[in-house]
Amino acid sequence: MLAECHTPHTTVSPLKCTTSSCRTAPFVSSARRSWRDGRLDDGIGIAEQALHDGCTAASPCRAEAAFVLGLLLAQVRRTDHAQAVLGTVDELVQARGDDQLTATATLVRSEVVLATGDFGKAAKLATAGLGEAKRSGLKAWTPLGHFVLAQSALRQGHLSTAVRYAQKLKEDTVFQREMLPVGQAAWAVIQIAEAKTGRRNAVPLGAELLAADAAVRQLSIAEPAALPWLVRLMMNCGRRQLAAQGVRICQQLAAENPHFSSLQAAAAHAAGLHDEDLGKLRLAAESHVDPWAKASANEDIAFMLARGADDRTAPARDLQQALATYTQTGAWRDASRVESQLHHSTADAGVVGRHQRRREIPELTDTEYAVAHLVAQGFTNGQTAGRLFLSPHTIAFHLRKIFRKLGVESRVQLASAWNDLAVRQTGIREHTSAVTTGRPRPCS
Repeated sequence: MLAECHTPHTTVSPLKCTTSSCRTAPFVSSARRSWRDGRLDDGIGIAEQALHDGCTAASPCRAEAAFVLGLLLAQVRRTDHAQAVLGTVDELVQARGDDQLTATATLVRSEVVLATGDFGKAAKLATAGLGEAKRSGLKAWTPLGHFVLAQSALRQGHLSTAVRYAQKLKEDTVFQREMLPVGQAAWAVIQIAEAKTGRRNAVPLGAELLAADAAVRQLSIAEPAALPWLVRLMMNCGRRQLAAQGVRICQQLAAENPHFSSLQAAAAHAAGLHDEDLGKLRLAAESHVDPWAKASANEDIAFMLARGADDRTAPARDLQQALATYTQTGAWRDASRVESQLHHSTADAGVVGRHQRRREIPELTDTEYAVAHLVAQGFTNGQTAGRLFLSPHTIAFHLRKIFRKLGVESRVQLASAWNDLAVRQTGIREHTSAVTTGRPRPCS
């Protein structure tokens, strides 16, 4: 493996080098050092050298180099290039018939697909990759799958599944399976803590992360939505100094790497939140390549407009754009939140109706689907009524129709039927649990 070729702290891949003097490993080590130092052009260039000028084309080291390069490209959301790079070693992976190599390729591809914003497809790939890894005894690359499933489950509203994989990310840290950038797993854990228990646990965890400059730099590179999310959390809770520190690091990285639009957008987004600058937020919304980050910026614009507008319809356009993107990516949890905001911001109910999420159960109407989704997650009739702006009596009426259409007799059976749907979509069986709104709320 590359570690056997004396490349400390570069990778923990189990792949074995087939040459007596590995040429790939030094390139990979140098690429990772450049990346950690924030020299992204150099990191990508050297990783490309590892792929093209490393060990022979038949060596698994070539696949290793492709995996590393693909992950670097995915971090800066050059996902088309990343997909193409992985495609260059598909035949090699298939020809070698190595179960661990196959599992690694699937897990890496799940991370790349996650970066495109297709949460459903990413979750399916991660589930398949983790299954292959378990059967082959692979451990080193499994944090990729755990992160993909934690993020995808959170975005789709499957909180208990997200919590389960957040715990696995913690175990990965304990056993030093360090295939993720520093700070990336921590960000997943903080988001899930906020979703599960609110700001009480999220704020101190976020503050601890923002105080670690090296971790923040790596996180800002890997996840363009992360620093704006953390800055928003800190601003809502009066932690302006920490928010400003996150903005400073984000802007510094953007200045050092002017050719990477993901960093430019993240810096504008974070600064727009900190400075309460609508122009910077609009710049972020226009320049974000990451779909979820773009939708988040649109949502932030709508929030800022709502605070200063007498006209309640003023934020509607940006909310509609956010809702359309969340729906397209399968971020149902975020789409539900924006649907509720649209109900508040406009009297035109048709605005929401045009962006209803796609239904996987055609027997149900849009309203019935929304009711069933919330009830299956553990919400009471009263809670469901509040989120959908209906009366509890109307929720009960819809629930009786849902039971009849789906052939179930209880809320427990409905939850089980919904779990079966989730398994068909993502390969994951969900354990029902009510979720919170999914966006850092103001501190009280």
